[in-house]
Amino acid sequence: MDSSGYIVRRLTPRECERLQGFPDDWTLIPYRGKPAEECPDGPRYKAIGNSMAVPVMKWIMGRMDEQLKGKQWVVS
Repeated sequence: MDSSGYIVRRLTPRECERLQGFPDDWTLIPYRGKPAEECPDGPRYKAIGNSMAVPVMKWIMGRMDEQLKGKQWVVS
């Protein structure tokens, strides 16, 4: 609870995946010999935090593709 008396709600791993552009439960994988259903949230948050947002990467790659089209590359 913060100083104003409100409780701050933490985003779930699924909500974080959606914000990053991943399918639901993308990070729900087997972990340390346990089945995927028992994967703790901590490693899921870490994987999401270390990732790059899919829509942003798609936009960047599209821009790079536009710039590179029509240029000739010399291989020596």
